[in-house]
Amino acid sequence: MLSIDSEREAAGRTIATMLAAKEIRQGGPVHLETILTGIGALAGFAAQMSVRRAIIEPRKLDPNEIMPEVVTTNGEKYYFSDTLNWIVFENLTQPPYSIWAYVLDAVPQASRALLPDMEDIISYAARMIGTPRFGVPRLPSAHMPRITPRAALAQLWTEVLGELRALARAPSDWPYDLACAARWQMLNGSDRLALPVAATIVMEAAIPMSKVDPATVPGA
Repeated sequence: MLSIDSEREAAGRTIATMLAAKEIRQGGPVHLETILTGIGALAGFAAQMSVRRAIIEPRKLDPNEIMPEVVTTNGEKYYFSDTLNWIVFENLTQPPYSIWAYVLDAVPQASRALLPDMEDIISYAARMIGTPRFGVPRLPSAHMPRITPRAALAQLWTEVLGELRALARAPSDWPYDLACAARWQMLNGSDRLALPVAATIVMEAAIPMSKVDPATVPGA
């Protein structure tokens, strides 16, 4: 089990609870797949925003050197970075760990053979850039979210960013707080959704949404 800072854990629980309450207000029972897709999308995008706000801007670095952009033939921009990879999926050994490490921590060792192939998710997201399939999760029909990760990001970022700021969370904390939100929601819903499936849902959203253009996300 990871050692998780109590303030980070509390922030994650607050965000997860807020998103569940938001869905309840919109009518009907909580749909775990949709909430986990939203949290995953937010966590992935927060990783990019954390690099921008906590590393590039304070140090006055050249964004193109830290996070080069790729422009597709239809004019869309996407971003790649070793630092971004470290935050999203690479760092499994040292705090504050990666988003994937927090998600992985929720899954018992006995069930980890059922986890997704992260390399496959990463390479698929890269191949789908600039196509209509980008950001569309590859999940069994029974576990598809009600909205895409891209739509969830557009709907939720402004509100969740406001909550993170209200909690006095620094940009360097954002992706990890949201990873804790995913972990908490996974564990809280484990009686209704198998944890390896939940982990897949989170990362199918987080990986592609870490690369999207902030200019296309309301509030970013």
